[in-house]
Amino acid sequence: MSKLICKKCILDSDIPGIKISEESGLCQFCENYTPISSEEKKKYLGIIENLLKEHSGVGEYDVIFALSGGKDSSYGLYKLKKEYPFLNILAVQFDNAFISDTAVANAKKMCEIVGCDYFKLTMEEKKLYDTFKKAAESTNAYSKLARYRASDICNTCISIIKQKLIEQAIVHKAPFIVFAFTSGQAPNPIIDLQANFIKWSRDIFEKQLQNIGIEDKDEIFLIKNEIIETINKEATPIILHPLCLWDYNEEKIVENLIDIGWIPPKISDSNSTNCLLNAFACDNHIKKYEIHPYAFDIAGLVRSGDMTREEGLDKLHKELSKPLIEMAAKKLNMEIV
Repeated sequence: MSKLICKKCILDSDIPGIKISEESGLCQFCENYTPISSEEKKKYLGIIENLLKEHSGVGEYDVIFALSGGKDSSYGLYKLKKEYPFLNILAVQFDNAFISDTAVANAKKMCEIVGCDYFKLTMEEKKLYDTFKKAAESTNAYSKLARYRASDICNTCISIIKQKLIEQAIVHKAPFIVFAFTSGQAPNPIIDLQANFIKWSRDIFEKQLQNIGIEDKDEIFLIKNEIIETINKEATPIILHPLCLWDYNEEKIVENLIDIGWIPPKISDSNSTNCLLNAFACDNHIKKYEIHPYAFDIAGLVRSGDMTREEGLDKLHKELSKPLIEMAAKKLNMEIV
């Protein structure tokens, strides 16, 4: 049977678990998809604005912001501060040992532009290399659903970021954590964290690390248990994803960022404007699971109308950078299969 491609998004029948209806020509996700209306987006944005106004000023910072220095997070920070200028923001950039110099410069530049504090979260390179290598070698660290959403390496990296941002929010008594996730990455714009969920997520990630052979006894990657014990159960952080509610157009976002001083990266990677490990992570994931780790994110953007189907297909099938793959493989001391 020849490969079928969903008529609406970019998912195809060669991807494990994807079924294309012969009648409608749609994948199971598009068949059951109900787009969020402009009225619903306005409603969510109204709720977010009320929450930000109500809780600003209660902690050392109002927002702990995940800033990679890439286009989405740079734009997200700029837009957040523009929409809500009263916010006191701490932007945290995780140096995963593969972050580009341009991304660091862009992150610092964006913090200067919006007038917020910048914190670079660093960890021992050898520890990170070992962890990402073991994630690349693993096949059972994460659930099947998680493998659809991101590569094993990226799942590990983003889990570290989430753990440490929650930790920062608790320490600084910041009521909000903001990620610049698109509509393809974050279906829920508001996530009210509860103390038991924070502890549960920590324990789950600890088991996932153990699955790949990492014992994080020093809690380098995990939320420290002693910090969890200090949580005010009446004032746990709330995660916000406002970017999935704002108008999204990659080309316009990059144009706007360049206008205010953001530097276009020289990374030859269609899926990342900040990470030098991403191409290797994608290549590793495709070879292990026959799934492009960005397929579902891109499909979500196409499904929501934030990206054309043609743009999505082009992005999905763009050749991965061999120099970047070789560079990452050398650092991780791995052979390219």
